Amino acid sequence: MSIIIEFMKICGLVVEYNPFHNGHIHHINEAKRLTNADYLIAIMSGNFCQRGDISIIDKFEKTRVALEHGINLVIELPFAYTIQNASIFGTKSVEILKLFNIDYLVFGSETNNIDNLKMISETTINIDYLKEIMKTGISYPKAYSLLQGSLYPNDILAISYLKALKGTNIKPISIQRTNEYHSEEISKIASATAIRKAIKENRDYHEATPLNITNPHFNEELYPYLRNILNLNDREDLIKYHLVSEGIEKAFKDSAFKYDKYEDFINSLVNRRYTKARIQRICINILANIKSNEIKELEDDIYAFVLGFDSKGQELLHLINNEDEKIVSNFKKIPLKHRKLEWKSDLLYASLLKEEERKEFLQKVLRGPIRL
Repeated sequence: MSIIIEFMKICGLVVEYNPFHNGHIHHINEAKRLTNADYLIAIMSGNFCQRGDISIIDKFEKTRVALEHGINLVIELPFAYTIQNASIFGTKSVEILKLFNIDYLVFGSETNNIDNLKMISETTINIDYLKEIMKTGISYPKAYSLLQGSLYPNDILAISYLKALKGTNIKPISIQRTNEYHSEEISKIASATAIRKAIKENRDYHEATPLNITNPHFNEELYPYLRNILNLNDREDLIKYHLVSEGIEKAFKDSAFKYDKYEDFINSLVNRRYTKARIQRICINILANIKSNEIKELEDDIYAFVLGFDSKGQELLHLINNEDEKIVSNFKKIPLKHRKLEWKSDLLYASLLKEEERKEFLQKVLRGPIRL
């Protein structure tokens, strides 16, 4: 490591920006205030998000707005780790951020009680199914009762970050989430869910975000493709897709044949064992043609793919020790097995674009990082 960088403070953020909004600006500003960091790095999901949603805008637009609002360096979380449960999403995000020798990890939390979150992170219970298990009324240790029988999405992710940070010198910092996760109200600080719903319903959303979104994308657009795959493939073919298990492929086929609307299809499959997010992640894997064996065969090596940087981010890239070349900015330098999955996901997203937009998008994938 460079002697210079030992005197610098680097802060990491794990983000999705679906879409970027005023709450994210607050997150960035608070991260700077609380850490006094010299550099802010965001590891960001790309064209698809952890809960199985297609990103309402593409990863390049998300990168640009992040750089314009104070992020110095944007890294793409690999698709294989994005469309996963909270444990994998959080753990892999932190592992990649470790390549940059971060000093702090700042994340939002509904409870904002980092001591309780740390207590839970030290247990062996699988946090990905915690909400479903707790709904059955089963009693759990005192740490869970402190959270009043419920964990919200950011708290679940926070626990996964804290598990991954164990044994490191990286300091976790929690900040209070500034809006109700399930609220559909549009205000200066509104949730990404509320903003997406307002856009879909052609309601004004501009109070909540600096973005003007002219060509939004939603999961419904992919449903005709998904129905064809489910209707035309046998169960034996469907069980090869990543996350398809326990006979869920039969339910998928039955619902695809029955329901014309995406929302009805999803709702018919959600139950105590299969959440909406889990169902949607399965759908994205099927649509992107991601097979279980492809995920199992991935190299264990962690890499960081640079989506964009400003002048300070470029400076940081020069300071970081990258002798093992795990930090890459050229698409062709992504490890081969990961690169194949990334290309599949990019092609799936591009399939929703018009011809010229599709060409431009795929050129951006191969062109290299955005420089602000």
